[in-house]
Amino acid sequence: MPSLREALQQTHQILEASGIPDARLEAEVMVMNVMRMPRQDIFAQQELAVSSQQQETLSQVIDRRKQREPLAYILGYKEFYGVNLLVTPDVLIPRPETETLVEHALFMSLMGMEVAHLVIADVGTGTGAIALNLAIHLPAARIYATDSSEKALMVANYNIRRHNVADRVTLCHGDLMEPLPEPVDLIVANLPYIPTARIPTLQPEIQWEPAAALDGGEQGMDQITRLIAQASERLNPQGSILLEMDPEQVPLAEELARQYFPEAETGVERDLAGLDRVLTISRGVAEEA
Repeated sequence: MPSLREALQQTHQILEASGIPDARLEAEVMVMNVMRMPRQDIFAQQELAVSSQQQETLSQVIDRRKQREPLAYILGYKEFYGVNLLVTPDVLIPRPETETLVEHALFMSLMGMEVAHLVIADVGTGTGAIALNLAIHLPAARIYATDSSEKALMVANYNIRRHNVADRVTLCHGDLMEPLPEPVDLIVANLPYIPTARIPTLQPEIQWEPAAALDGGEQGMDQITRLIAQASERLNPQGSILLEMDPEQVPLAEELARQYFPEAETGVERDLAGLDRVLTISRGVAEEA
Protein backbone atom coordinates (compact mmCIF):
# COMPACT_ATOMS: atom_id res chain seq x y z
CA MET A 1 0.00 0.00 0.00
CA PRO A 2 1.30 3.49 -0.81
CA SER A 3 2.19 5.90 1.96
CA LEU A 4 0.48 9.21 2.49
CA ARG A 5 3.53 10.94 1.03
CA GLU A 6 3.34 8.83 -2.12
CA ALA A 7 -0.40 9.41 -2.47
CA LEU A 8 0.13 13.17 -2.25
CA GLN A 9 2.95 13.11 -4.79
CA GLN A 10 1.06 10.94 -7.26
CA THR A 11 -2.12 12.99 -6.97
CA HIS A 12 -0.17 16.21 -7.48
CA GLN A 13 1.59 14.83 -10.56
CA ILE A 14 -1.65 13.58 -12.15
CA LEU A 15 -3.45 16.88 -11.60
CA GLU A 16 -0.51 18.92 -12.84
CA ALA A 17 -0.22 16.79 -15.97
CA SER A 18 -3.94 17.34 -16.58
CA GLY A 19 -3.55 21.11 -16.45
CA ILE A 20 -5.49 21.56 -13.22
CA PRO A 21 -4.87 24.99 -11.64
CA ASP A 22 -3.39 24.95 -8.13
CA ALA A 23 -2.60 21.25 -8.53
CA ARG A 24 -0.57 20.99 -5.33
CA LEU A 25 -3.22 22.60 -3.14
CA GLU A 26 -5.99 20.55 -4.70
CA ALA A 27 -3.99 17.35 -4.18
CA GLU A 28 -3.71 18.17 -0.51
CA VAL A 29 -7.43 18.91 -0.21
CA MET A 30 -8.33 15.66 -1.98
CA VAL A 31 -6.10 13.55 0.25
CA MET A 32 -7.32 15.35 3.38
CA ASN A 33 -10.91 14.52 2.50
CA VAL A 34 -10.31 10.93 1.49
CA MET A 35 -8.22 10.25 4.59
CA ARG A 36 -10.55 12.34 6.79
CA MET A 37 -7.59 14.10 8.32
CA PRO A 38 -6.85 17.77 9.07
CA ARG A 39 -4.20 19.37 6.89
CA GLN A 40 -1.51 19.39 9.55
CA ASP A 41 -1.85 15.63 10.05
CA ILE A 42 -1.23 14.70 6.43
CA PHE A 43 2.20 16.28 6.77
CA ALA A 44 2.85 14.95 10.26
CA GLN A 45 1.99 11.36 9.28
CA GLN A 46 3.68 11.06 5.91
CA GLU A 47 4.43 7.35 6.29
CA LEU A 48 0.85 6.37 7.14
CA ALA A 49 -0.42 3.66 4.79
CA VAL A 50 -3.31 4.44 2.42
CA SER A 51 -5.76 1.54 2.33
CA SER A 52 -7.08 -0.04 -0.85
CA GLN A 53 -10.50 1.49 -0.24
CA GLN A 54 -8.99 4.92 0.28
CA GLN A 55 -6.94 4.50 -2.89
CA GLU A 56 -10.11 3.66 -4.84
CA THR A 57 -11.98 6.64 -3.45
CA LEU A 58 -9.06 8.95 -4.23
CA SER A 59 -8.85 7.56 -7.75
CA GLN A 60 -12.55 8.31 -8.32
CA VAL A 61 -12.10 11.88 -7.11
CA ILE A 62 -9.09 12.36 -9.39
CA ASP A 63 -10.95 10.96 -12.40
CA ARG A 64 -13.81 13.41 -11.90
CA ARG A 65 -11.42 16.30 -11.45
CA LYS A 66 -9.56 15.38 -14.64
CA GLN A 67 -12.86 15.98 -16.43
CA ARG A 68 -12.58 19.54 -15.01
CA GLU A 69 -15.53 19.11 -12.69
CA PRO A 70 -15.02 21.70 -9.93
CA LEU A 71 -13.53 20.24 -6.78
CA ALA A 72 -16.23 21.90 -4.67
CA TYR A 73 -18.92 19.90 -6.50
CA ILE A 74 -16.94 16.68 -6.12
CA LEU A 75 -16.44 17.17 -2.39
CA GLY A 76 -19.86 18.73 -1.83
CA TYR A 77 -18.64 21.73 0.11
CA LYS A 78 -16.73 24.99 -0.14
CA GLU A 79 -15.20 27.12 2.59
CA PHE A 80 -16.29 30.74 2.52
CA TYR A 81 -15.44 33.41 5.07
CA GLY A 82 -14.38 30.76 7.56
CA VAL A 83 -17.41 28.45 7.33
CA ASN A 84 -18.00 25.33 5.27
CA LEU A 85 -21.00 25.47 2.94
CA LEU A 86 -22.87 22.73 1.15
CA VAL A 87 -22.58 23.26 -2.60
CA THR A 88 -24.29 21.39 -5.41
CA PRO A 89 -24.41 21.90 -9.19
CA ASP A 90 -27.62 23.89 -8.58
CA VAL A 91 -25.67 26.81 -7.11
CA LEU A 92 -22.72 29.01 -7.96
CA ILE A 93 -19.57 28.11 -6.04
CA PRO A 94 -18.74 30.97 -3.63
CA ARG A 95 -15.65 32.95 -4.62
CA PRO A 96 -13.03 34.72 -2.49
CA GLU A 97 -13.96 37.98 -4.25
CA THR A 98 -17.37 37.86 -2.60
CA GLU A 99 -15.75 37.93 0.83
CA THR A 100 -15.00 41.60 0.05
CA LEU A 101 -18.75 42.15 -0.22
CA VAL A 102 -19.36 40.49 3.15
CA GLU A 103 -16.56 42.40 4.87
CA HIS A 104 -17.77 45.78 3.67
CA ALA A 105 -21.39 44.95 4.53
CA LEU A 106 -20.28 44.13 8.06
CA PHE A 107 -18.20 47.30 8.27
CA MET A 108 -21.09 49.49 7.12
CA SER A 109 -23.54 47.73 9.42
CA LEU A 110 -21.38 47.94 12.53
CA MET A 111 -20.03 51.45 11.99
CA GLY A 112 -22.83 53.39 10.38
CA MET A 113 -26.21 51.81 11.00
CA GLU A 114 -28.59 51.02 13.83
CA VAL A 115 -27.62 47.37 14.15
CA ALA A 116 -30.40 46.56 16.60
CA HIS A 117 -33.03 47.40 13.98
CA LEU A 118 -31.15 46.58 10.81
CA VAL A 119 -33.05 44.87 7.99
CA ILE A 120 -30.90 43.35 5.22
CA ALA A 121 -31.69 41.74 1.87
CA ASP A 122 -29.28 39.29 0.27
CA VAL A 123 -30.60 39.23 -3.29
CA GLY A 124 -29.78 36.13 -5.35
CA THR A 125 -28.58 34.24 -2.29
CA GLY A 126 -27.51 30.96 -3.97
CA THR A 127 -25.79 28.91 -1.26
CA GLY A 128 -26.83 31.46 1.36
CA ALA A 129 -23.14 32.29 1.88
CA ILE A 130 -23.62 36.04 2.27
CA ALA A 131 -26.82 35.90 4.33
CA LEU A 132 -25.60 33.35 6.85
CA ASN A 133 -22.27 35.10 7.40
CA LEU A 134 -24.04 38.40 8.00
CA ALA A 135 -26.40 36.61 10.38
CA ILE A 136 -23.50 35.09 12.30
CA HIS A 137 -21.78 38.45 12.79
CA LEU A 138 -24.92 40.61 13.14
CA PRO A 139 -27.11 38.53 15.46
CA ALA A 140 -29.61 41.35 16.05
CA ALA A 141 -30.26 42.01 12.35
CA ARG A 142 -33.17 40.60 10.37
CA ILE A 143 -32.10 39.20 7.02
CA TYR A 144 -34.09 38.23 3.93
CA ALA A 145 -32.41 35.96 1.38
CA THR A 146 -34.08 35.82 -2.02
CA ASP A 147 -33.56 33.63 -5.06
CA SER A 148 -35.54 32.74 -8.17
CA SER A 149 -34.34 29.13 -8.02
CA GLU A 150 -36.17 26.78 -5.67
CA LYS A 151 -33.24 24.34 -5.85
CA ALA A 152 -30.83 27.04 -4.78
CA LEU A 153 -33.09 27.93 -1.85
CA MET A 154 -33.01 24.29 -0.75
CA VAL A 155 -29.21 24.49 -0.57
CA ALA A 156 -29.38 27.84 1.24
CA ASN A 157 -31.90 26.43 3.69
CA TYR A 158 -29.57 23.54 4.54
CA ASN A 159 -26.61 25.89 5.09
CA ILE A 160 -28.59 28.36 7.17
CA ARG A 161 -29.94 25.63 9.43
CA ARG A 162 -26.58 23.91 9.69
CA HIS A 163 -25.02 27.11 11.00
CA ASN A 164 -27.89 27.81 13.40
CA VAL A 165 -29.06 31.13 11.96
CA ALA A 166 -32.50 30.06 10.70
CA ASP A 167 -34.13 32.29 13.31
CA ARG A 168 -32.44 35.34 11.74
CA VAL A 169 -32.67 34.56 8.02
CA THR A 170 -35.94 34.37 6.08
CA LEU A 171 -35.77 32.70 2.66
CA CYS A 172 -37.92 34.20 -0.09
CA HIS A 173 -38.64 32.68 -3.51
CA GLY A 174 -39.03 35.12 -6.35
CA ASP A 175 -37.47 37.60 -8.75
CA LEU A 176 -34.76 39.75 -7.16
CA MET A 177 -36.43 42.06 -4.60
CA GLU A 178 -40.04 41.37 -5.51
CA PRO A 179 -40.70 38.82 -2.73
CA LEU A 180 -39.50 41.14 0.06
CA PRO A 181 -42.33 41.85 2.52
CA GLU A 182 -40.92 45.21 3.68
CA PRO A 183 -38.37 47.89 2.79
CA VAL A 184 -34.81 47.21 3.89
CA ASP A 185 -31.84 49.18 5.16
CA LEU A 186 -29.10 47.33 3.31
CA ILE A 187 -29.14 45.43 0.01
CA VAL A 188 -26.24 43.10 -0.78
CA ALA A 189 -26.07 41.19 -4.04
CA ASN A 190 -23.71 39.06 -6.07
CA LEU A 191 -25.83 38.71 -9.18
CA PRO A 192 -24.88 37.16 -12.55
CA TYR A 193 -22.53 39.66 -14.20
CA ILE A 194 -20.60 37.76 -16.88
CA PRO A 195 -21.45 38.89 -20.45
CA THR A 196 -23.14 36.05 -22.34
CA ALA A 197 -20.53 35.84 -25.10
CA ARG A 198 -17.68 35.56 -22.61
CA ILE A 199 -18.96 32.48 -20.75
CA PRO A 200 -17.86 29.86 -23.35
CA THR A 201 -14.35 31.32 -23.31
CA LEU A 202 -13.85 30.88 -19.56
CA GLN A 203 -12.07 27.99 -17.88
CA PRO A 204 -13.70 24.54 -18.18
CA GLU A 205 -14.75 24.48 -14.51
CA ILE A 206 -17.05 27.46 -15.07
CA GLN A 207 -19.05 25.48 -17.63
CA TRP A 208 -20.23 23.10 -14.87
CA GLU A 209 -21.92 25.90 -12.93
CA PRO A 210 -25.56 26.93 -13.49
CA ALA A 211 -25.82 29.32 -16.43
CA ALA A 212 -28.53 31.32 -14.69
CA ALA A 213 -26.08 32.17 -11.91
CA LEU A 214 -23.42 33.37 -14.37
CA ASP A 215 -25.09 34.93 -17.40
CA GLY A 216 -25.64 38.65 -17.00
CA GLY A 217 -26.79 39.32 -20.56
CA GLU A 218 -25.02 41.09 -23.40
CA GLN A 219 -23.05 43.48 -21.18
CA GLY A 220 -23.37 41.46 -18.01
CA MET A 221 -25.60 44.17 -16.55
CA ASP A 222 -29.14 42.81 -17.01
CA GLN A 223 -29.76 41.68 -13.43
CA ILE A 224 -27.79 44.52 -11.87
CA THR A 225 -29.84 47.07 -13.85
CA ARG A 226 -33.12 45.50 -12.79
CA LEU A 227 -32.05 45.35 -9.16
CA ILE A 228 -31.10 49.03 -9.03
CA ALA A 229 -34.46 49.91 -10.56
CA GLN A 230 -36.37 47.74 -8.06
CA ALA A 231 -34.34 49.09 -5.15
CA SER A 232 -35.61 52.63 -5.68
CA GLU A 233 -38.91 51.56 -4.07
CA ARG A 234 -37.62 48.94 -1.64
CA LEU A 235 -34.67 50.68 0.02
CA ASN A 236 -35.25 52.81 3.09
CA PRO A 237 -34.40 56.54 2.80
CA GLN A 238 -31.08 56.20 4.64
CA GLY A 239 -30.29 52.80 3.15
CA SER A 240 -27.35 51.48 1.16
CA ILE A 241 -26.67 48.99 -1.64
CA LEU A 242 -23.58 46.84 -2.15
CA LEU A 243 -23.18 45.17 -5.54
CA GLU A 244 -20.43 42.82 -6.66
CA MET A 245 -19.51 43.18 -10.34
CA ASP A 246 -16.78 43.08 -12.94
CA PRO A 247 -14.42 46.06 -12.65
CA GLU A 248 -15.30 47.12 -16.20
CA GLN A 249 -18.97 47.43 -15.24
CA VAL A 250 -18.46 49.90 -12.40
CA PRO A 251 -18.83 53.08 -14.53
CA LEU A 252 -22.09 51.79 -16.07
CA ALA A 253 -23.46 50.88 -12.66
CA GLU A 254 -22.48 54.27 -11.22
CA GLU A 255 -24.40 55.98 -14.02
CA LEU A 256 -27.46 53.85 -13.24
CA ALA A 257 -27.13 54.75 -9.56
CA ARG A 258 -27.16 58.45 -10.44
CA GLN A 259 -30.32 57.96 -12.50
CA TYR A 260 -32.30 56.14 -9.82
CA PHE A 261 -30.69 57.68 -6.74
CA PRO A 262 -29.59 61.21 -7.69
CA GLU A 263 -29.12 62.08 -4.03
CA ALA A 264 -26.88 59.08 -3.32
CA GLU A 265 -23.15 58.87 -2.80
CA THR A 266 -21.28 56.07 -4.56
CA GLY A 267 -17.97 54.40 -3.86
CA VAL A 268 -15.96 51.39 -4.92
CA GLU A 269 -14.30 48.70 -2.80
CA ARG A 270 -11.39 46.68 -4.15
CA ASP A 271 -10.95 42.92 -3.79
CA LEU A 272 -7.82 41.11 -2.59
CA ALA A 273 -6.34 41.38 -6.09
CA GLY A 274 -6.69 45.16 -5.99
CA LEU A 275 -9.51 45.21 -8.56
CA ASP A 276 -12.64 47.36 -8.30
CA ARG A 277 -15.17 44.76 -7.19
CA VAL A 278 -17.98 46.17 -5.03
CA LEU A 279 -20.03 49.26 -5.85
CA THR A 280 -21.54 51.02 -2.85
CA ILE A 281 -24.59 53.23 -3.19
CA SER A 282 -25.49 55.18 -0.05
CA ARG A 283 -28.92 56.67 -0.51
CA GLY A 284 -28.72 59.38 2.10
CA VAL A 285 -27.15 60.60 5.29
CA ALA A 286 -28.99 61.62 8.37
CA GLU A 287 -30.02 65.27 8.40
CA GLU A 288 -27.98 67.48 10.70
CA ALA A 289 -29.74 68.82 13.76
